[in-house]
Amino acid sequence: MIDETDAQILMLLQGNGRLANAAIAEQVGLTTSTVFDRIKRLEKRGVIRRYVAVVDPVALGKPITAFVRLVVGADDQGDYLTSKRRFAEVCQAEPDVLECHTVAGEDCYILKVRVAHTGELEALIERLRSQALVTRTTTNIVLSTFKEETTVSVSFAQDSD
Repeated sequence: MIDETDAQILMLLQGNGRLANAAIAEQVGLTTSTVFDRIKRLEKRGVIRRYVAVVDPVALGKPITAFVRLVVGADDQGDYLTSKRRFAEVCQAEPDVLECHTVAGEDCYILKVRVAHTGELEALIERLRSQALVTRTTTNIVLSTFKEETTVSVSFAQDSD
């Protein structure tokens, strides 16, 4: 359960993962050691999974974002689960695949990818198709982005008096 103080700490850390415990303590009205203990508990529970730097992909030469929807078929023995596992392994090995989601509906997966140019996108899709039993792909190239967040809103349990 996340209380109001943990929610405040999480929002502060999502805004700046390098924020010192003393600065957090000042903003939430706790001691530095209490904030340290709360953060360690949140890490141990898996609420905080890791700390990362959010970089500008354009500055790193990856200006093209695309969403690729895929359908994966069964292998030669009719084993669909083996195909899904193989596809997951392929996605894990591809550095330009930023996200891979299993979805309900007519597609099996939706991928978010970042590449330097359309030739790179084409090569990535061909690698995915050749290394796993992909039967269909649909690709949407992003023309512009007006919102792309990493912050998750945090709700907390309130006591009902």
